[in-house]
Amino acid sequence: MSLPVNKVEAAGLQTIDLAQLLPLPPIAGLDLAMFLEEGLLLREKPFRAALAAHLWNQYQGQLVAIFVSTEAIVPPWAYLLVGMYLAPHVVYYGVGQVEEVATQYRLLEIEKLNAEQFRGVRLLLKGCADVPPAVITAFFRKVMPVARLVFYGEACSSVPVYKAK
Repeated sequence: MSLPVNKVEAAGLQTIDLAQLLPLPPIAGLDLAMFLEEGLLLREKPFRAALAAHLWNQYQGQLVAIFVSTEAIVPPWAYLLVGMYLAPHVVYYGVGQVEEVATQYRLLEIEKLNAEQFRGVRLLLKGCADVPPAVITAFFRKVMPVARLVFYGEACSSVPVYKAK
């Protein structure tokens, strides 16, 4: 009886799980409504006082999504003030819902990747990874100029996407 053959290894494919390659730190949402009067009105002096009294170190080492859960109109400078307080504590912060900011973070991390590590490599982008299409597309855009082949999916059913000429 012969041993089973690992077709991914036999094909020389390097499997890339983007969820593992681009891990997310713990994520927190920060609702600016809690700093507004009745969740709706931003008056500068009370807003600044509320920010100064907030315990910012609770976000240490986290990814923070800044959003407003009410119909309040928040001026852009308010987000900047919040960012000033968050910056010393967090890995990353951005404006939007948690999923949007997680995507922003992963896109930034892709930009930091050295594509040369994938030069001439046959890649299989894992299809069941829990990452949005924007992240998969950005990674593909980064590696396409240097990779030899790029497949998408799982070892048992992958789709050829790119082959270097």
